[in-house]
Amino acid sequence: MSGTFRETIRVRRSTRRYADRPVPDDILAHLLEFAARTPRLTDVPLRVTAVSGRERVARILARYLGVYGLVQGAPHLLVGLIAEDSDRARLDLGYVLEPVVLEATRRGLSTCWMTGSYHPERAADEVERGPNEVVAATVALGYAREDPLARIHDGAVRRLVAAHRRRPLEEIVFAGKWGVSWSPEGADPALVEVLECARLAPSAENRQPWRFVVESGADTRLHLFLTYPSPIDAGIVMAHVALAGAEVGWDGHWALRWQDPALSGAVSAPPGALPVGTFSGSPRRHEDTKKNR
Repeated sequence: MSGTFRETIRVRRSTRRYADRPVPDDILAHLLEFAARTPRLTDVPLRVTAVSGRERVARILARYLGVYGLVQGAPHLLVGLIAEDSDRARLDLGYVLEPVVLEATRRGLSTCWMTGSYHPERAADEVERGPNEVVAATVALGYAREDPLARIHDGAVRRLVAAHRRRPLEEIVFAGKWGVSWSPEGADPALVEVLECARLAPSAENRQPWRFVVESGADTRLHLFLTYPSPIDAGIVMAHVALAGAEVGWDGHWALRWQDPALSGAVSAPPGALPVGTFSGSPRRHEDTKKNR
């Protein structure tokens, strides 16, 4: 294992073809324990478990012909379950499961998020569930195939879904009010580093539905909005902010404000922007924030 979470965010890629090599039991157990102790945003019960075996995983994933249905040979599947089928629960699941994905990457494993391209009823059949638990997301897990055909395949899919593209910070960050231009030039390097890690977060179909409004003062506040309803994507980007913030010395925390009209009014957000939450605290300049920019 090596690297910070910020470094891992920069190197993580979705892998769709896997080697016939299972993940060692101790590493798999570590990832599940890591999920269990990851901080939460809500009090809605959730948990992460695993399905192992290429045939069992293939049965769950065999659904679509689209690009997200092209995952082949994964020996394991991380399965996220929520005890309440709500937006808040799904947001929290994204917040918990994305750090597990990054931890797996740090340990040399490959992953691929799947929030729709699988059979949820088949996944539910493969895991032990409580009476109210619902399967809300899955993540393929294993070791990437390294042969030329696999690399060509993954490269083609990445180009098809434009996975290599990310909007620049200037398009997703506003200064004080919605629509007011913000620039990283002259901004606190810790803040820029956190926003850069947020910019690189994965999202369904690589839509990057998040927008931030930065309020500066005694404490810096990042107000997060979605451009369309996608609570798991919101949880993923919130995890990136929290993990990067902790590494650059930003003593911040998230206050969940899901669909709070007061937040929209405070920053003049348009009607189609969904308020999610506010990350507040005091960024501090750290020399190591410059190393990864």
